[in-house]
Amino acid sequence: MILTAEQSAHGVDADERRAALLDEWVDLGAQIAALEARRVEVLAERAELLEYEAGPKIVHSSMAERSMVAEFAAAGQVSPGTMSVQFSNAAALVSGFPETMRALHEGRISRRHAEVILEAAPREVDSADDGATLRAAYEHDVLPYASETTAPRTRTHARAVTARLQPVTQEEAHREAREEREVSVRPTADAIAQFIAAIPEVLAYAIFDRLTAMAALMDDDRTMDQRRADLFCDLLLTAVPSTTIGTDKDAFRPTVQVTIAASTLTGRDDMMAELDGIGPVHPDIARSLAGRAPSFSRLFLDPSGMVTNVDSYVPSSRMKKYLRARDQHCRFPGCRAKTSRCQLDHNCDWALGGKTELCNLACFCNSHHPLKHPDVDERHRWTVQQDPDGVLHWRSPLGREYIDNPEPRVMFV
Repeated sequence: MILTAEQSAHGVDADERRAALLDEWVDLGAQIAALEARRVEVLAERAELLEYEAGPKIVHSSMAERSMVAEFAAAGQVSPGTMSVQFSNAAALVSGFPETMRALHEGRISRRHAEVILEAAPREVDSADDGATLRAAYEHDVLPYASETTAPRTRTHARAVTARLQPVTQEEAHREAREEREVSVRPTADAIAQFIAAIPEVLAYAIFDRLTAMAALMDDDRTMDQRRADLFCDLLLTAVPSTTIGTDKDAFRPTVQVTIAASTLTGRDDMMAELDGIGPVHPDIARSLAGRAPSFSRLFLDPSGMVTNVDSYVPSSRMKKYLRARDQHCRFPGCRAKTSRCQLDHNCDWALGGKTELCNLACFCNSHHPLKHPDVDERHRWTVQQDPDGVLHWRSPLGREYIDNPEPRVMFV
């Protein structure tokens, strides 16, 4: 409903209407999640019926499945490949993740959250009972977190939980995945093609970080994405591989923050390390990166895995390192922008008497930092306050409070 001048004159409060629209949108999201849960159950039940259709009397039993997928894909106007994945996910969720399905039914998480939880879950084990116990422990840890944040943040947390619950299997998975690295090209349209590189995750983020840092130094009319793409082509087409340049990890100097236990760094154990804000990384890769790092900081963690202090001898640098180690990404609720692309902002503005101290500073990206500027119209301006433990309390223009907690570091023990 759009407010008319007549409605405004008769006392229809614009703030109340904006608040009502927000509430309706959130409620509709919960209803959609419940409907998505039912759609998942429908696909799982349809897949069960396939067992009767593809019995021993049918020679080409795979055709029954192909036909089922094709029919649903046609009716739903989605690609067969997407439909096949949806069938597979539905069967796995209904049979193995009851609490995730319950949360989806109740609207506490979205369908995308459920997919992320499934994708990052521990791999199957030999015993069905052991597998159920492992999944139950995984759901118990991940679901409360997922119900309070976004799907991308849930993915990072879920991967770390899986690495903690199943460290040996995770190491095997990382080794197997590395063997599948490849490069391919996929044409799209209008003389544009997608260049796809399946490479170790830490290298992918390092490459993207380096392209971003180089693109930021350019001052022209191109967008950041265009500059990154042009640099990517220039570097690949003009660089000459040689032993002088060295290995892939020797050749770059991007900003990559990895947390690794001292016992793992020295080789006393092989606990998984953590690529901050992304997820677990194999200890061999972390040790290799540490060996090439010009310097690194020692983090002190409390029992919950929260950063409490950082060693450094330069006071101004210490505060920056501490805050970036604590925050890991932009602290606006749900944002995943890396701290290397964030500004250290005074929560209580300096011009209004805010102090330059740890409990008044946090990392905000260029998109969310301006939301709290004093010159922004109060109808659109956000405010934020920080507790001594780093918890941020955001207040929206409608007066709603959103809490963003500093990310705990998963303790691989």
